[in-house]
Amino acid sequence: MVEEEVTIIGAGPAGMSAAIYLQRAGLSPVLLERGEPGGLLRSANWVENYPGFPDGIPGRDLATRFKDQLRIVGAKVTSTEVRSVKRVRWGFQIKSGLGDRISRAVIVATGTRPAKVEIKGATELAGKRVFSELHELPSSLRGKRLIIVGGGDAAFDYALGLKERGAQILLVSRSEPCCLTLLRERTEALGIEVVIGASPRAVRRAKDGLILVCGAGASELELAGDMLLMACGRVPNIEVLSPSLRREASASRKGLPETRVRGLYLAGDVVRDKQRQTGIAVGDGIRAAMLVEEYLGGR
Repeated sequence: MVEEEVTIIGAGPAGMSAAIYLQRAGLSPVLLERGEPGGLLRSANWVENYPGFPDGIPGRDLATRFKDQLRIVGAKVTSTEVRSVKRVRWGFQIKSGLGDRISRAVIVATGTRPAKVEIKGATELAGKRVFSELHELPSSLRGKRLIIVGGGDAAFDYALGLKERGAQILLVSRSEPCCLTLLRERTEALGIEVVIGASPRAVRRAKDGLILVCGAGASELELAGDMLLMACGRVPNIEVLSPSLRREASASRKGLPETRVRGLYLAGDVVRDKQRQTGIAVGDGIRAAMLVEEYLGGR
């Protein structure tokens, strides 16, 4: 079984920031990621609140800069899916697609996953006409009618980005949108239609796409589109942790990103609830790395 000093799970902004720090500190971290590095940053249409980019920068471009810096310092991303993490006598046992490894310290930076929304018929069309992640959408969207369900920053940011890709956008929000005012203003300026007060109930296949059936007060509303993108909130992605670690890490944090479990740290969106910002994730990753350095140095 492979033994490591420190393993980072997740190569989003938090995980990559931790890896950059630890690599420079001489600890050669193992950075595991099941998908493309960058996390949700890759889905951000335009990042305007990250210091150093006064004119803003596309999320995907910022993620690429993170990856470039990771490469320059000599750290690398290992592509594999982590299946479980549990505590053992010498640290933590990590099971992944590449086998088992023991790590003395672990930084969990696995981000979030879409919140489950019950809409009749959606499961049957998942991955075909109904999607939960932006990156799951087909690359060619020009002229396609795309319905986005959600009223937060992500839904409106997605709408702006997909409009630029040539899609015809219809935003559906159950209640008054809670997004940034400037995002709302930009969607209005682009002529993106927003339906407010419509609660999705069912989706069914149509001849040329799909029909989203919504409750609108006492009446029913049917909206036609080619595809449906759900942007209805996200929840922490901590399923890789064993039940006992999950309970301890979630219920008894000493102070983020440290937990009561010695050697285990949580960083970024996985613990930040609605405070999901790139700058916060970067800070979490660096602080977690510093705590790991202190922890391993004091052993």
